Amino acid sequence: MPEYEDDAVQAAREAFPRGLAQPEGGFRFGSDALLLAAFAASLAAGPRTADLGTGCGAAGLGCLLAGADPAATCLGLDRDPDMVRAAGQNAARLGLAERFTALAVDLRGIREDARCLPESCDLVICNPPYRDPASGRRPSGPAREAARFETDGDMTDFAAAGSYLLANKGLFACIHLAERLPLVFAALADKRLVVKRVLPVSPRAGAPARLVLVAARKNGGPGMILDAPLALYAGVGTQTRLTETALAFCPFLACNAGPSGEF
Repeated sequence: MPEYEDDAVQAAREAFPRGLAQPEGGFRFGSDALLLAAFAASLAAGPRTADLGTGCGAAGLGCLLAGADPAATCLGLDRDPDMVRAAGQNAARLGLAERFTALAVDLRGIREDARCLPESCDLVICNPPYRDPASGRRPSGPAREAARFETDGDMTDFAAAGSYLLANKGLFACIHLAERLPLVFAALADKRLVVKRVLPVSPRAGAPARLVLVAARKNGGPGMILDAPLALYAGVGTQTRLTETALAFCPFLACNAGPSGEF
């Protein structure tokens, strides 16, 4: 690779997640994708990862960048062709085109897609839609709605696709709303994904968790770790800042999300 390309790739990696291509009018990734990337990278799973509902690739690419294995690969799957194209562009810009492959796949039909082989992954990650279609204010545009609401796939669909792709004893990692943790546990258990670790994520120390990061093992044995909550922010008003603990856990957060949490 020419030296100027090395410099461009290095600059793109140092700026990550800034500069990621995102389709205009489509769903924009947020800090939850970056938290998932950091959490997944900490699990020390095998080298073959799949990112379900990859979007522009933020979580899958972040997992590769944060991981210690330079030979690790990621298969990014999304039903939106525009998102798949953006994910491929982002992989190329980060010098990860040979390690990250984006495919247009509807997870509900994954068993019929010859490109998605059963038991071919060591780790599956996902940042699924959080909201029940019967609740909450709906966003404008079908792409944003599908990314936030369970209109084109719910936690059960993501768990089924993950279990299909995972090798025996492989790990499944996801981020979801704390209030829907019972639903997450039930969907995972139904697909033989045994919860092994839960990390609650709170906006501030002492506040109830709003998000949870969950790791489950396919055909795993009993026993689970419940981590101490991760508090994201400290201070008030103009003095609000990310905590040192949050930045140590996920350095990507230093790029500063907007008020909505989106980048």
